[in-house]
Amino acid sequence: MIVTVEDGAYRLVTQPDHAHLAGEILSLWRADGLAGNPRRDEVILAGREHDNGWREADAAPRCDAAGRPVDFIAMPAEQRIEIWERGTRRFLERRPYAALLILRHARELHRDRRRDPEWREVLGRLATRERRLRQELRVAGRTLAADYRLLNAADTISLAACAGWTGDFAIPGGRGRGDTDGTVRLAPLPLAGATTFRVPCRRIPLRVYRGDADLGGELAAARWEELRVRLAGEEDPEE
Repeated sequence: MIVTVEDGAYRLVTQPDHAHLAGEILSLWRADGLAGNPRRDEVILAGREHDNGWREADAAPRCDAAGRPVDFIAMPAEQRIEIWERGTRRFLERRPYAALLILRHARELHRDRRRDPEWREVLGRLATRERRLRQELRVAGRTLAADYRLLNAADTISLAACAGWTGDFAIPGGRGRGDTDGTVRLAPLPLAGATTFRVPCRRIPLRVYRGDADLGGELAAARWEELRVRLAGEEDPEE
């Protein structure tokens, strides 16, 4: 769950909804030769499903010891490992190249934890799984790196939008800037023009929750809303 504080309330966006936005962004991507890439559909699917392992976790969100909804960054290691073990297996049989990109994403996301005893074993398994899948699919390292670069860029852009980043941030091959009005400005803009997306979200009171059941009840009663996300070039005027 992506948790932000906005207008005196918690705004929550699920990880799968954030990932779906990444896939939508990739479906409109006009740069980097993606339109003619023979693996385009797999890249888009990987973007849309790169956080698929969070489905179960976000269906039953937790609160921390202080009574706040647990943001995805603060998820305890044991649950996070379970999420990525599940998420990197889900598409292995049906869409192996998309699964390969998701595996690469999991490894890159946690590369700074390779010396952490809690993570060493699982990251070793993911590395072995990726190596075997690359061999089976006969994928060159350069090809995988180029396709993953696209997924990584779309993931970063989507996260900036869903988490309400403001200020400058880096993306592969360019830079972005989050504005307070929900616009994310990109240089260069990889889409054909400025585009507005809608992301499902819920808002719940900014209060101390007594436990997971209290949080779950509040979420169940909260109505679904739409977060407006606009991607534009650095100097594009508002629509």
